[in-house]
Amino acid sequence: MLLAGGRRFLAVISAGLFIASACGGTTPAASGAPSASATEAPVLTHPAEFVISTAPGGGSDLYARKMQAIIEALKLSPQPVQPINKEGASGAVAFTYVFEKKGDPHYIMITLNSFFTTIIVNKLPYKSTDFTPIANMALDPFFLWVNADSPWKTAQDFVDAAKKDSLVVAGTQTKQEDEALFRRIEDTMKTKPFTYVPQSSGATVAAAVAGKQGGVVASVNNPSEGKPFYEGADKKMRPLCAFTPDSPKSGLYSGLATCKSQGIAIDDYYIMRAIVAAPGLTPAQQNFWVDVFKKVFDSADWKKFMDDNVLQPDFRSGVEFRQFLSQYQKVHEDIAAKFKWVQ
Repeated sequence: MLLAGGRRFLAVISAGLFIASACGGTTPAASGAPSASATEAPVLTHPAEFVISTAPGGGSDLYARKMQAIIEALKLSPQPVQPINKEGASGAVAFTYVFEKKGDPHYIMITLNSFFTTIIVNKLPYKSTDFTPIANMALDPFFLWVNADSPWKTAQDFVDAAKKDSLVVAGTQTKQEDEALFRRIEDTMKTKPFTYVPQSSGATVAAAVAGKQGGVVASVNNPSEGKPFYEGADKKMRPLCAFTPDSPKSGLYSGLATCKSQGIAIDDYYIMRAIVAAPGLTPAQQNFWVDVFKKVFDSADWKKFMDDNVLQPDFRSGVEFRQFLSQYQKVHEDIAAKFKWVQ
């Protein structure tokens, strides 16, 4: 598990799927107000684009728009920061779009684990480390979700059913983090192969479970993605367990059992919620954005948002974030090799 401010790094997938790895370093302090001094040219001269690689309604979209709202409310940028969805090709449309803006500080992007898998699996002509690293903002856990009417009450019920039949499950895109987690459940629990149905975003994944679309019976949505179908009296889906070491302590999901406590020994894989920028930014341009997002991270609004959505606070920038990206690159190279996603 990767702890906020802690020194243990997220478990790394190996032949046995995950091994522990350490991550050192400290997070540099914010560099001050984002505006340029009187003697410096301003970093931003026109509105900036905050690129989102998934469709509206998913986790990345929700988090990017929340960050943008905080930037605007706290007046952290001298120019507007405009969220823009560029979904397609499992994120490749957005990645390529930002990659081609080399040296331009007006393009930043929220990233998740597909930032690695899509580039690796499709052998794109660039790497995650080619982009300018800004900051990691949080780690987002996975829950095992079923329709509210499902007969399964525990993760073990789900596993027992999956050993009898090839269950239809949904996830965001193919050969991405959702599918990786389902394949790992197959591998760990010796179930029958899941029939995996890809969707365009976490929101459409949750809707598929809530509406039993195409026979879909389960997902591994993040807490924020399942929330619209779980809060309130008219529940359409419910979580069986959390793929985390400990149960949520407060909020909507307080007391939710861990999957490990119910027989699925997986608690070490999260989605990163991080920010990168176009390649080739100058140190001043990079520091501008690091400072902006450090202030977002430190805001009361973001802290409440993380708590409400069971996000694990984890701010990293500078050398530490570069190391994080390099190690997570290796994690997903191992994922791709394990599941034979790269020919």
